[in-house]
Amino acid sequence: MMQAELLTRRQLKSAYVTVEKQTVRWKEIHQNSDQYVNSLCNLSEQLDSCERVPEKTTFLKDFPDLKIRLRAKLLGEMEKMAGKLRETLCSLQEVSNSISRQYAASMHTYQTHAGELGIHKVVQRSATEPSVADMLEWLGDIDRAVRELYLQKQFLLDTLKYDDTRQMQSLHRRWTQDSNLDTMIMGMSYHIIL
Repeated sequence: MMQAELLTRRQLKSAYVTVEKQTVRWKEIHQNSDQYVNSLCNLSEQLDSCERVPEKTTFLKDFPDLKIRLRAKLLGEMEKMAGKLRETLCSLQEVSNSISRQYAASMHTYQTHAGELGIHKVVQRSATEPSVADMLEWLGDIDRAVRELYLQKQFLLDTLKYDDTRQMQSLHRRWTQDSNLDTMIMGMSYHIIL
């Protein structure tokens, strides 16, 4: 194996090791965020229930500002949970950026040595190792998938409306949509001999 191919493959394998570690980190961060999503959904249900209580209810007559105070308290707690999710989002962005840096470094290494490698070496694969082209493509797919998941979560938080019951009810389902990320990355990484 010539030096250019060896350096390119070494960089790609190193990138995949980092990607696997970052995938584990993503999963841990994401699992920890479930409690905040669940709390936010629960608080939303409480806010909805509070809003539906008629003003003329007997017990509210004795406490005229109770509904307003309860609403303010619930909104404050919801804002705290959304803040925790924003912190989670910052951590997920770090993971996404790390994977992007690995992809960029791998592309840079490949482009530096592309002239020496030639197309034959780039597309050549064996029974035990995928081609450089395959590994670069998979790494790019992983980078795009993680970036897209991050941006979806960011959009979800940026457009969050506490008083929109339907949106809040779908929050948990939409937040957890990245369950196949682990499978995708492990499936691609399985082909890389480390």
